[in-house]
Amino acid sequence: MENAELENSIRAEAARMIAEIREKEALEIRRLEDAYKAEMDSFEKQIKAETDARISQELSRMENRASLEQRKIVLKSVERFISRIVNDVVKGIRDNPLYRIFMIDAVSGILKKIPDGAEIRLKKEDLLLEEEIFAAIGAVGKNSSVVIVEDPGIKWGGCLVFDKAQGRVFNNTLERIYFRKSLLIRQNVMKILADASQEKSQETSKEGQTVKP
Repeated sequence: MENAELENSIRAEAARMIAEIREKEALEIRRLEDAYKAEMDSFEKQIKAETDARISQELSRMENRASLEQRKIVLKSVERFISRIVNDVVKGIRDNPLYRIFMIDAVSGILKKIPDGAEIRLKKEDLLLEEEIFAAIGAVGKNSSVVIVEDPGIKWGGCLVFDKAQGRVFNNTLERIYFRKSLLIRQNVMKILADASQEKSQETSKEGQTVKP
């Protein structure tokens, strides 16, 4: 009887200890699972945050690049527009009667700075002014030491004058004049385009408004 009670007592204690151990194991497993889940959640949030930040950064770069490319396209279009305007204006300048006066005054003014020996280079179409130029510079006794030749390098007009004695070059071509004023010309054209765009936007806005009776 005593042996049976002892065995039962041992079995009960062993069962209690096993149950306690299993409970501790279950608690530890849950703790580890919770810790693992918390770590995974934190890792996922970190990855998501980093991914969102990377995506946002790439989108920002793409937007900036697209904006830059768009500005480049606009600037190229403006440059082509300005070039077309300049070419049209230059053609108009050469057809203006004042152009002949400009050419004669320019050559005469330059030759006053050259003691002796000069070569005047003109656009082919401007060689028609040769007699008038010689007549103008003859008044100061320069025509005997001056030659006039064609220069295919002059695109728009004006003149190049070479001082043979001192090796100086006086550039009074329309290209050179435009180059010196190109920034101001571009600024003025851009202002005109901006004003025209603003006026068009205002007109469109007015047209889109509903007039109440």
